[in-house]
Parts: sequence; C-alpha cells; structure tokens
Amino acid sequence: MGEETGTAPAATPATTPASLLPRRGTGHQVVVELLLHGPLTRGELGLALALTPGSVTRAVRPLLDAGVVSELDALPGPGLGRPVTPLDLVVDRDVVVGVKITTGRVWGVVADLRGEVLHDASVELSSTDPGVAVGAVADLVRRSLARCPDRAVHGVGVSVGGQVDAEGRVSVAPLLGWVDVDLGAALRQRLDLPVVVDNDVVSLVRAERWLGAARDLDRFALVTIGAGLGYALVVGGEILELPSSARSPIAHVPLGIGDGVCDEGHRGCASSVLALPAVLDRAAGALGRGGDVSLDDLLAAHSSGEAGATAVVEEAAEALGALLALVADLAWPRAIVVTGDGIGLALAGRDVVDTAMRARRAADAEPVTVDLQATGFTRWARGAAVAAVETFVVGR
Repeated sequence: MGEETGTAPAATPATTPASLLPRRGTGHQVVVELLLHGPLTRGELGLALALTPGSVTRAVRPLLDAGVVSELDALPGPGLGRPVTPLDLVVDRDVVVGVKITTGRVWGVVADLRGEVLHDASVELSSTDPGVAVGAVADLVRRSLARCPDRAVHGVGVSVGGQVDAEGRVSVAPLLGWVDVDLGAALRQRLDLPVVVDNDVVSLVRAERWLGAARDLDRFALVTIGAGLGYALVVGGEILELPSSARSPIAHVPLGIGDGVCDEGHRGCASSVLALPAVLDRAAGALGRGGDVSLDDLLAAHSSGEAGATAVVEEAAEALGALLALVADLAWPRAIVVTGDGIGLALAGRDVVDTAMRARRAADAEPVTVDLQATGFTRWARGAAVAAVETFVVGR
C-alpha cells in the first residue's frame, strides 16, 4: 500500500481531459452493455438492446471513431457463417476514484471503469473530526489523480460505516462519531468533481455483484467481520436497501455462544462473540497479556498451538458458522461471501465454521456456497469506486 507524504502536486482534477463517453441515447446504452457484459458482437448487442442491425451500426460507428470502443480480433462465425468481430469498451482511458474512511486512515484507489485498481494509496487521519476527514480525502484524491494525468475522471466514490442518504449526507456513523455530516456537499466543494457517498458494506457488495465470485448470481449475501458486523443481501440482481444502513441487522442476533456481553448489554449476541474488539479482548485474557493484542498476535499464537488462542479462534469460528446458518435459512442465498478485516478468524477456523454451520441447519437444507475472501481496505475503496461508476457512468 502506497504511503502518501509531502506536498500535494500542483495537478488537480480540473486538469484532466474530458470524457467522450455518451451520457444518453443509444450510444450510452451500447457503452453500458459493453461495460457490464462485453466483449460482444454487433449481433449480440442488437439482441441485448432490442436494436436492428442498422441501429447498432449507427450507434457503434461514432464510438469507434472516438476511440471509446474498439474492435477485437475476428472470431469464426456460427456454422459456416462469416467471421464476427467482437467489440469492447476501451476502459483504460476513463477512471474513477474510490475512498474508504476509517477511524485512523483514509484509503483510496484510482480504478478503471471495470473496477480494476490502477493506483492505491492511503493517508493517516489525525482526527475523525469531519473537517479533518474532508481535507484528508480531498488531498488523497488530488494526489492519486496526479498519478494518472491523462485519464478522464468521472467522479469520486466515498464509503463510510454509517447511514447515508442519496445526497451524501451522513446522518450517523457510529465508529467515526459523526451525526448529521454533509460529507457529499463538503467534498464536492473541495474537489469540483461529482461525488457519491455510500454505506461501506453496500459499496462492497456492489463490487462483489459486479466483479466478484457472485457476479453471475441473482441472489447472494455478504457478511463482513471487523470492528462491527456488516450484512447485505442481493435479490434478483438488486441490492436490498435496509431502512437504516447504520445498524447492521445481524450485529445483535442471539447465538447462544460464549458468555460475552456487547456494548448494548446483550449476552451471547453475534457482536459479543464475533466482532473484533470482543474477540481481541478475550484473546488478551487467554494469552495472559496485559496490553492490547492484535489479530495477527492471536492468529500467530493459534498457529503455534497455544491452547488459549485456539479456544478464542474456535469460539469465533463457531459463532460465524451459527450466524451463516441463520443467514442461509432466512435469506435463501445461493452463496454467502464473507470478508472484512477480521476474515483471518474464519480462515484459521474454516473447519469449525463449516461444522457449526452444518450442525445448525436441517439435514436436507439446500446447500449454500460459503466464499471466504481475504481482503484489505483497498477492497473497500474499490467498492466505493464501483459506486462511482454505477452513479456517474452507468446511471443507476
């Protein structure tokens, strides 16, 4: 991960070239179809968009002339037909920026229109004061875009752990201590770029739906393990919007595992046994250490066979298996993606996770694929970048 220091470069987003992507009409439809499903032949585009061959030709020609779309190598046609030439979007000329705000750092990526990360960096956040955070985000965006001076910038996506409205106002972000912060307006003023602010778990599931292992599934769930527990559900290819994205619907589900008490006074709920602060607090006691214990410390002790560490890891893994069983039985997903900065617990205790999940489900229950994905904060920032693509390029 690149560490950004020193004086900000003189280049600003305003110096970047204008994009030639059409914003409306048939040309826009072609661009979006190629972005999401390309490469495609002209015939496939016509079928997907219900266009005649002539309409496809008229829509594609100016895109080819502008260098927005390119022709790939010809492929054999069906049967004895003549070869066909697939088309694809030229994605490396247009970029978005994705940013994830945490309590201690701001993480950013510059990504192409398919969410491939071209550059990543982070800066320390000296305070969670909203003004300090806005300054850090603006500085990181400018520094990152200076690394890609010849790209057209479509916008900036920012993700936070909290409840966010459509205009980018954060009504509450518990870990940051924010209440009623108009983050979107402040960043638009500082950057002079389009900005979309998203809940961090929602932005992560956007990227998973588009680019991840679940991209071909019309129904899947996402569970994140970290300072808190996150949850999102996709049904019919659409993300279900929760009434309040600031409070996770799974954070305080009773699991009946362990005797921990969460910060809301619940004994044995998911947060009390699976959220990282609770896990690491138990680890400090189990390892007999008076100071703080990191997740890496816990996993290293578990790997070396320390009984106390193994007990803590296996209790968390059992809790995760029980939680995933509930998600599987109540939401009926075809797959559950598990990720977050606490994913090491699940990876270290994978056998326990699987056993606990099977034990909590009926013998004839429909099998559900569980995909454990190691990740870092760059992945969260990439999710925010995908939110920017969907908002400013795809238009949804």
